[in-house]
Amino acid sequence: MSLFRSTGLATASVKARPSAFAGTFAALVFSATVTTACVALAVSASRVPVSPKQAELYDVGIAFSILTIYMAVFVIGQVMSLAVAQRGRESALLRAIGAEPKQIRRMVATEALWTSLLALPVGYGLGALLAHVWFDGMAAGGMVPDGMTMSVGLIPLFTTASVLVVCSQLGGKIAAWRASRTRPSAALAESAVQGSGRPGRVRATASLVVLAAACALTVVAGVSSAKDAASEIPMVLLAYLVAIGLGGPWIGRLATAVATPLLRRYGGVAGELAVAGARARSRRLAAAITPIAMMTAFAVAQFVTLTGAAEMDWMAVFGTLLYAGFTGVVAANTLVMLTLERLREFSLLRTVGAEKRQVKAIVVAESAITALAGLGAGTLAALAVLVPLGQKVGTPVSELPVWVWLAMLISGAGLVLAAYCAPLARMLRVRPIEGVTRRSA
Repeated sequence: MSLFRSTGLATASVKARPSAFAGTFAALVFSATVTTACVALAVSASRVPVSPKQAELYDVGIAFSILTIYMAVFVIGQVMSLAVAQRGRESALLRAIGAEPKQIRRMVATEALWTSLLALPVGYGLGALLAHVWFDGMAAGGMVPDGMTMSVGLIPLFTTASVLVVCSQLGGKIAAWRASRTRPSAALAESAVQGSGRPGRVRATASLVVLAAACALTVVAGVSSAKDAASEIPMVLLAYLVAIGLGGPWIGRLATAVATPLLRRYGGVAGELAVAGARARSRRLAAAITPIAMMTAFAVAQFVTLTGAAEMDWMAVFGTLLYAGFTGVVAANTLVMLTLERLREFSLLRTVGAEKRQVKAIVVAESAITALAGLGAGTLAALAVLVPLGQKVGTPVSELPVWVWLAMLISGAGLVLAAYCAPLARMLRVRPIEGVTRRSA
């Protein structure tokens, strides 16, 4: 009986915030697609006789699978937390009329489970298609061992299902635990400013601990042999990215402080409002900063490696594009979610006289702050690893051409701007008075 009650609450919550559900569903589909493709590659390679090509393909498949699962854990957890946080007002209202904390947690868990199950077949199907495209490219380049065929069967399906269910449940439970412990009156007051509230001390401490561990790993890799250092670089980079994920709110505030003088000098009223908005929503922006930083750091590291390699093969290039695309799409999806929840805020601005172009200017200024935070953090993470270790393993960061740096930064900034502005046309078509009474676009 409790399951049906939880399903009813979850259904009502989804109807109240369809954009949050759509964003979560999209993130789960993207994660399932990449996880399925990478696991399928590893499993297919394991089924042929051992040979140099088989060993290389199997190692790459395992490495990509581990990296994919890590990224899925992080991005699904971030998106689920954001989706639950966006419904803080609804949860507070349920608490105010008598709902118990365990009912709120059960509601979130039920929604996470059903969303995972709905996303699984879509992501699995797209992942199977992606795996065959990847395999065909490698076969054309002569990198596939004799007798190997691409098989997307039950192991990729079960692995992907486990990743989706476990990650969504953990992400939802962490966010729901906070929502269920907050007093209804405090939650209703906090939701007046979307994403307000200070990040906790536990998160700050954890971020500093992980950052210290990442620095220690860098030192250890630096005194290792060149072969060992090369194999340790991905782990060191992941440690820095975990620190970025935990420290996202403070990175957002730092980027806001850096951008404030320029925005106040040249942005006028829109710049002032963008600074105020970025400060107020620093905790929510962390969900967008993390995948942008992931995309940037991974792209820098891989392009440095490819530049230093004797030759570029399809497997490495495709893998780089795969992960850059995965994290980029997740970042864009998160930014769209953040923009859609601000319909009421933009409508209030328009009711007091702001024009549509002024609202657009605010969004452009805020996208500049977010791009600075995500691209800056990702670049620094990559440099923290590649400057001390790149020369040792034969891929110094100085060999990366300037045009590659410019292309990565411009494309990253363009992605952030496009994702921020994508929902605006639809939102600005809503009449201001009507938008004030609606929860989201």
